[in-house]
Amino acid sequence: MHYRQLFIKISTLLLFAFFCAASCNPPEPPRPLPTDASAYGAYVLNEGLFQHNNCTLSYYDFENQTLTPDIFLQVNQRGLGDTGNDLKRYGSKLYCVVNNSHRVEVMDFETAKSIKAIPLSGKSPRQIAFYQGKAYVSCFDGDVVRIDTATLEVEQTAHSGANPEGLCVCNGKLYVANSGGLNNPNYGTTVSVFDINSLTMLHSIEVGVNPYKLAAGDDGRTVYVCTRGDYMEQHGTFSCIDAQTDQITRTWPNIQNFTVFQDKAYVYEVDYAAESNPVKVLSLTQEDSVAENFITDGTVIQMPYSITVNPLNGDVYITDAYNFTVTGDVYCFDKNGKKKFSFSAGLNPSVVVFKQ
Repeated sequence: MHYRQLFIKISTLLLFAFFCAASCNPPEPPRPLPTDASAYGAYVLNEGLFQHNNCTLSYYDFENQTLTPDIFLQVNQRGLGDTGNDLKRYGSKLYCVVNNSHRVEVMDFETAKSIKAIPLSGKSPRQIAFYQGKAYVSCFDGDVVRIDTATLEVEQTAHSGANPEGLCVCNGKLYVANSGGLNNPNYGTTVSVFDINSLTMLHSIEVGVNPYKLAAGDDGRTVYVCTRGDYMEQHGTFSCIDAQTDQITRTWPNIQNFTVFQDKAYVYEVDYAAESNPVKVLSLTQEDSVAENFITDGTVIQMPYSITVNPLNGDVYITDAYNFTVTGDVYCFDKNGKKKFSFSAGLNPSVVVFKQ
């Protein structure tokens, strides 16, 4: 056989084999891109490690599918600081509470350009809430600070209790969780209630060991509180407070973090020895849980660090901190618990704020 004939025969056989393989093994469908049609993007506050000065602010652009690992550094040519604890939008500004740098960093919401760093020297700020043009900041020194959002100046300070954490406003009152987190094993057990106008304390509510997070319900009559327990024998709880009477009306056991959306609460408790930590869904209007495991497609969240819901479409965002020393991820699930996409964030991603 001539070489030319041999070449044609071999080429024909190879071409035939290629088409057979292609017909027997169709290409895998492309992976879905990280997009959210109801938002332009998402800011992610990455807490970093305490005393390492490595807090960052990531930004993921849903339209272009691009990640800016630290948009604050890129825009302002300086770092955000040491241990970012909270991030919230109010009006045209984005407020970041930087705990161990003892300040609240105020940025333009659209660009992340710094407007002012409000110093709270020695106060170790933790969380922030807003009401009628005022910002309220809980501080680990025991105080709550009121800041005017127009002048960005501190207006008033009031004492709350041992190591305040979460706070919210409901029914004309400010609720503040006194964690007592630095008094281990003698944690705090109360939520302080303030008159929002005078910032004077009205009374306190016994809620359980180590209260951590607070949120006001959409009905304007309910406050939700989560305790963390002592991380050993006493587990965390999730409770409803009637904002009219300031009495607890219902409590669920074994919960450490939550977010409330419409008539449901998405919750989880962290088992540090477990390979995964399931997210549950609770009904806020009925006695039974909606789902013992919200995630229905087998996606594993190793170490959930925050949970939030995009209010425009009901998608649930969960951050995974893994072992607290590596870059974390942000996972987006639809309302049926199926993963839509995920993207990388920074070290210990703790808060997600949507750009809409």
